[in-house]
Amino acid sequence: MSAIADAIRSHLKSLLGLRLSRTTRAADMRCFQFGELHKIGQGAVGEYALHVQCPWRFEGPEGIVTGRSDLWEPLDAEAEIDWNTWDYEENENLQDELMNILMQGYDPQTGSFSDDMDMLVVEAVAGDTFGGATLTLSGGIHLVIFPAGSRSEDWRIFRPGTDEPHFVVSGGRIEAGEE
Repeated sequence: MSAIADAIRSHLKSLLGLRLSRTTRAADMRCFQFGELHKIGQGAVGEYALHVQCPWRFEGPEGIVTGRSDLWEPLDAEAEIDWNTWDYEENENLQDELMNILMQGYDPQTGSFSDDMDMLVVEAVAGDTFGGATLTLSGGIHLVIFPAGSRSEDWRIFRPGTDEPHFVVSGGRIEAGEE
């Protein structure tokens, strides 16, 4: 195994045994919260946060559940769409609908999806040579993160509300000072 894969696994192992509590979006960045939620302002954060800006997908026993690209797909595949005006923030998109089905809980006030049934608990973590990661969740679900560019930030994991440093992967590499 490579040093990058080892470092990724080492930083993700804190998620073992924690549930995927909540997920939100900030534009097209998917934010995942793990562990017990703590109120902050109008929302809540978990013990750990994973912010993903590169391609990602949830895999299940039947195939891909949803992924980053579904954000730009209208919910109604048969509808006639004016692509000059359609906006994933203003219109229903496929990713949000499929995330709602996977998580089985939605809070319209915060725009977040939550695992209210405690079905998605992290059972295993892995990293790869290219800065990618896989989180194996209960129920045969896998969150797969796969960097696909050479420069920009791919993903980060951190403890919200603390001064602890973030572990950041950019361009498929661990940012300097993060190993």
